[in-house]
Amino acid sequence: MSQYWNDRFSRWSRPPSDSEEAKADRAARMVNDAISGHAPLEGKRISVYGTGSYKNNTNTRNESDIDIAVVLHDCFFSKYPNGKPPQPEDLGHAGGVKYGLKAFREDVGKALRAKFGADGVTAGSKAFDVHSNTARLDADVAVFLEHHRYTGKQNVDGTWHYLEGVEMRGKDNSRIINWHGDHYANGVDKNSRTGRRYKRVARVLKCLRDDMKQSTDEAIRKAADVPSFLLECLAFNASDGCFQQGDLYDDLKAVITEVWNGTKPETDDLVYLEVSGLKWLFGSEQPWTKAGAHSFLLKAWQHVGFSK
Repeated sequence: MSQYWNDRFSRWSRPPSDSEEAKADRAARMVNDAISGHAPLEGKRISVYGTGSYKNNTNTRNESDIDIAVVLHDCFFSKYPNGKPPQPEDLGHAGGVKYGLKAFREDVGKALRAKFGADGVTAGSKAFDVHSNTARLDADVAVFLEHHRYTGKQNVDGTWHYLEGVEMRGKDNSRIINWHGDHYANGVDKNSRTGRRYKRVARVLKCLRDDMKQSTDEAIRKAADVPSFLLECLAFNASDGCFQQGDLYDDLKAVITEVWNGTKPETDDLVYLEVSGLKWLFGSEQPWTKAGAHSFLLKAWQHVGFSK
């Protein structure tokens, strides 16, 4: 039985092709062409780049759309320390801006429709869904402003230190903060430390989740309702030694064992981090729960038929 699963894991662990990151970069260039060719956006400081599983090279064959971020750097959202400086008044952050996220998002939508056609662009709650047969592009384009998280520390020149990420706002004004650069760098580092096993196991977990969705066991199907991002983060939080067990079967067994123990109800929620290292993996700000992750890991163990 272990050989059966190890053969499947070996297939699942491989990226769909040897050029997945290049596909994300190509998609980003096409979106950037749309942005740079739209007159209302001229003169604004904008960056366009690939994000998500394609850019991070953890995607599987079932993940078709490429994630693209479009970021405006002319203004930003902020998060300040609790009960200590700097506060908005210390930084002169008073009042609003004339051109912010809402206007920027509208202009990005117009730029995409001008480039790829109205029928090829659909506005979702968080991103534009872009599908162009002529340009061979399938992408989710998300629009952000910069995000500054002030640490309460000062730089040597006396200015206030902050960590830079990106932020969008949901229709309910919820804050969605991402740290794309840190996520990418930390993933590359983890993959290097584990002999490229980390990203292979991350892909295996995603494909295993998809396989569980086809199970005849309702409890297994229900537990498989977890996002790919969470699975990537769970693999990241496993210690490097888990990825040095010999074959993928034993690596995955070690990862599931360690992270299952780390997500038991009695464990602290504020232990595991997202791959960026800058946001707790569990807590009130996340759309998933520690209990849901724990259930997935248990049912994944049972689905494969691991033994102690």
